[in-house]
Amino acid sequence: MLIAEAAAFGLLYYLRYKNQNLPLNGFEYKTGNIISLIFFLLLFILISTFTVYPKNFNGGVLLFLLFISIIGFISIAVTGLTSQKEIRIIFAGIFLVSNVYLLSFLLGKFLSGSRKFGFMRSTFFFLFILSASIFTVFILILNYNDDYESYTNTNKTASSGVILGAAVWGGNRPSPVLKERINKGFEIYQKKIVPKLVITGGGSPNEMTEGEVSKNVLIKYGVSPEDLILENSSSSTVEQIQFVRDSLYNVKNWNKVILISDNFHLLRASEIGRFNNISTDTVASDFELSTAGTISYCMKESLALIIFWMCGIG
Repeated sequence: MLIAEAAAFGLLYYLRYKNQNLPLNGFEYKTGNIISLIFFLLLFILISTFTVYPKNFNGGVLLFLLFISIIGFISIAVTGLTSQKEIRIIFAGIFLVSNVYLLSFLLGKFLSGSRKFGFMRSTFFFLFILSASIFTVFILILNYNDDYESYTNTNKTASSGVILGAAVWGGNRPSPVLKERINKGFEIYQKKIVPKLVITGGGSPNEMTEGEVSKNVLIKYGVSPEDLILENSSSSTVEQIQFVRDSLYNVKNWNKVILISDNFHLLRASEIGRFNNISTDTVASDFELSTAGTISYCMKESLALIIFWMCGIG
């Protein structure tokens, strides 16, 4: 188990950078790296503790735990071998579930001090740890505060605003979500908080891309085409931020960008920017969700953020 978990930790760390097209230059103090280090360090300690006291486990239990550990390693390996995002997310989820269960079983066994730490009790520990982790991230997303007031109440400016893409309706018009992002981007441009706007987002065949639709709306609003930078091939927030990193931020020596999206999306977007060494602030659109919609989107973002932190998939 120690070998399998050590291999999983190393592979996971490598893939976190590979998935961002970043060089691996030793350990960096970034959220995902720190969470992963704490998680695996706790696993190593627990596995080592029970290695010293092998009588606490019978052969069947040890084989079961070893099986869980190997399943986790294989799952994270698969995420590095496929380029299909949906498959990568599924296997990243299997990796997280298997390792959280392994941690839950060992931690429950350690805390109970009982040789008969059964399936039901370990399942309870697993559900508690998983639920507590997701709930903590959910609360962070739900209560996230953007940086809008720090710009409107001061003379602060940024190098550019980045409008993150959202759905297009009818092939050539922005969805309400995208429209509100465009409006907020135009607002901070009008207030001269940013001199330029980066508009991002790809699209489906036979329809205009999210970026092109946003560009047309902003030109109708009166924004000079020279102040608009178009990205129209991305299909994820990670790809949009990588475009900003490689084509603009590092090339033009920008010092700060403002990410513009819905409030529930901004924590993950800012974490992706931070991992990619981009200095970001955030501004939320004025799109209003129902209570049910807010809970639904925050829950989805919680799972997406955890997967990004652990695996670098976004």
